[in-house]
Amino acid sequence: MGTLDLNRIAVGVGKSIKLIADLEIKIHNNSDVYEYKDDLYFVAYICRVSILDRLESNPWIGITTPISVPMGLFKTRKETIYTSLMLTVEKLKRIASLNIGVFQAVESILQKEQFFYEFESALPTNIKSKL
Repeated sequence: MGTLDLNRIAVGVGKSIKLIADLEIKIHNNSDVYEYKDDLYFVAYICRVSILDRLESNPWIGITTPISVPMGLFKTRKETIYTSLMLTVEKLKRIASLNIGVFQAVESILQKEQFFYEFESALPTNIKSKL
C-alpha cells in the first residue's frame, strides 16, 4: 500500500490546501474563527485521516519524501512531506489559534482524541468513505 498511500497523502494535502486558502480569506479575527468552526473541524478531520493517519501507518515515509500535490485539473506542485505539513496542519492550527476553544477542538481532532470521534460520528458515511 506504500506508493498508493503516498498518492493519497498528496491528494489529501491538495484538498486541505484549497480548503484552508478558502477559509483564510474569510477569517480575520476570533469571531470569524468561531463562525467557521465547523469548516475548520472538517479540514482538521481531512488532515487527520488523509494525511496524518497515512503517515503514521507508513513509517518509511520521511519528512523529506517528495510528493506531487494536485492543485487543479492539470496543475501539480512539488513539495516534501515537511512542507506539506506546514501548508496544511500548521497553517490550520495558526488560523484556529485565534479562538482558544476552536483551537482546542482542532487539536483534539488532529491528535485523534475524544472530539475526533465525536466529530466523526456526526459525519455522513458517504463523506467518510470519500476521504
